[in-house]
Amino acid sequence: MITPLTRVTLKAFLAAVCSLEESLPDAVQAEIRTVGQTGEYGRLDAIARNCPQLKTAYREARQALNHPSQERNKGGDFRPDKTPEPFNTETENFARNIDGFKDMQALLDKIEAEMTGNNANGSEVPEKIERILTEEDCFAIARQVFP
Repeated sequence: MITPLTRVTLKAFLAAVCSLEESLPDAVQAEIRTVGQTGEYGRLDAIARNCPQLKTAYREARQALNHPSQERNKGGDFRPDKTPEPFNTETENFARNIDGFKDMQALLDKIEAEMTGNNANGSEVPEKIERILTEEDCFAIARQVFP
């Protein structure tokens, strides 16, 4: 049985691994295998935050998972300002980040579908996800399961 917080950590971690360009160092792979074998999924947060290859993607995945709650009550009490904004190149850069956010959200949706699969409340870790965490190269397996 996994807690809701551990579930979020697990989804964000898997999304970060899937978004990598290459495999993780052997020492990190060994830590991940230990977590997969012991079922101490809460440790994945520390692994992701301390691994330079995972850190940024993990943070993006956590933000994507929290995004719906952040948007819930925005703009309810304020009228929109119709004053045009001056030309700003940062707006274009921000738009590119949104595209990356959509890709991350799509990946998180696939992971969520796998986690809930046959288990209606998603309280257990599915066999495919356990396999990702216990294999020699979690990156390669994750890319097969979540292309």
